[in-house]
Amino acid sequence: MSSPVRREARRYRRRILAICAAIVTIGFVVTAPIFLDRVESDLETRVPDELADAGYPGLTASFSGQDGTLSCEAPLTDPEAARQAAYDIWGVRAIDLDRSCRVNTTADATAMTDTSDTTDGESAAAGTAAATEPTEPAAPTSTVAPSTAVPTDPAFATVADAVAGSPQLSLLGVLLQEADLVAEFGDSNADPVTLFAATDSAFESLPADVLAEIRENAELLRSLVFHHTTAGRLLSTDFENGPVEMLDGSSLELDVDVPSIADATITVVDIDAGNGVLHMIDSVIFPADFGVGPAAMAEAGASFDGTSVGFTGTVATEAVRASLVGAVADGVEVVDELGVDPDTGMDAEVGARMAALVGATTAQLAEGVVAFDGDELTVSGTATSESARDAVTQVATDVDAASDVNVDPGAEPEPEPEPEPEPEPDPAADLETLLNAYVANNPILFQPSSALIADESVPALDRIAELIAKTDGVTVTVEGHTDSDGDADENLVLSRLRALAVERALIERGVADGVLEFEGFGSERPVLVDGVEDKAASRRVEFRVVTVS
Repeated sequence: MSSPVRREARRYRRRILAICAAIVTIGFVVTAPIFLDRVESDLETRVPDELADAGYPGLTASFSGQDGTLSCEAPLTDPEAARQAAYDIWGVRAIDLDRSCRVNTTADATAMTDTSDTTDGESAAAGTAAATEPTEPAAPTSTVAPSTAVPTDPAFATVADAVAGSPQLSLLGVLLQEADLVAEFGDSNADPVTLFAATDSAFESLPADVLAEIRENAELLRSLVFHHTTAGRLLSTDFENGPVEMLDGSSLELDVDVPSIADATITVVDIDAGNGVLHMIDSVIFPADFGVGPAAMAEAGASFDGTSVGFTGTVATEAVRASLVGAVADGVEVVDELGVDPDTGMDAEVGARMAALVGATTAQLAEGVVAFDGDELTVSGTATSESARDAVTQVATDVDAASDVNVDPGAEPEPEPEPEPEPEPDPAADLETLLNAYVANNPILFQPSSALIADESVPALDRIAELIAKTDGVTVTVEGHTDSDGDADENLVLSRLRALAVERALIERGVADGVLEFEGFGSERPVLVDGVEDKAASRRVEFRVVTVS
């Protein structure tokens, strides 16, 4: 048993140790910021000095701790070499380059600006617009001839470097790599070219399936890039109204007044490189025979015989279909044979215009046809009075449609045809509709990036198994789909594994093995809303049901 004196000595030592630890902690808290400030100040002074000695003058540095950013008075010829040199300086942990070190922000690479309303002529002439002022345009039929002169001090070594060094062109940089064009555009000894470079926002505005299809075909991608490229060095001071011959053999019209090329607005001009020049444009220019990209929408029509109206063609969404059917006048029978295709079907804007014409035609005319040929909307038919004709013509004018309606006071609707016999019920179609309606409201969920079915989807699987078990003589295919994010091949594999997982789960719940099949489509069939993918809706499981003969 220890004596009271020893216990008191131990308590005294513990107090002394605690006091020392507190003093050390307080000292660290007080002195750490001072030390950190000194480190940052030292690096912000020392790094530019050492880089200047290494051949990179005119740089400034800002640091947060040992992580810094370099800013430049002018773009560097070799930005990555300067960045590597900074890493070699003692004390630097991470270093980034400001955009000023990569992209020419002087008059050689200036956003095109309209100065027509500028009141101060002196300041407008000294500013950005002066740097992009085109020369007097030639006759509209002239062909623009690029120069082959090499700039004495280009902002970038090559056109490929200019793309890589421009943050607005990151997608184009990826496409050049996928098309094996980096070496061609990065050859400093090659003949000069001028690239009209579509920005990231231009590519992002394309439907997801269009961009995916372009990226899957390297030759298609190369031809698209060459459609944006002309031989020689074509600076903004050389711009003239007229055709520009592109490397793919086509010609694009250049308009110096907008300025634009083939209706794509030129937003940034004259980014100089050792083997050419780069201008930025706000949209992707597709060749006429490209086969991919913006195209006419699918056709659609409504034929009215006085008592019934039949719809044919393709629309983009179920909502467009509903708007057309809902526009029919009261008492008119509807025969709906419209298909739905998010990629090519008639969109909501055209659908609204067509619905207005359908409403007027079925309410005012004895017979008529409303048609959309993929480009133009028309209405034709027969009215029993001038007032009815004028009413339909006015609606056509309001929705920008062509009208050809004549007046025949004696026109009478055709007699109502004998009703066709009711079709035999189709158990496969009924089951397919029922299953897909159910999973639309009760989607089958999976663990992220996995084929493991989430616990909350167990009740949905139980119900689906019950519905399938009630229908005889059918084969049910489980279809798996993903969104367009990530690698297409990996998405295809994941979709197949998820479809298989659902098939196995339904078999475990009593569905006969021979009734079920599975198939994966990956990101081939995205769900698009107004041309933009709904990623959550794209990640889905659907069912296809056929009758067994």
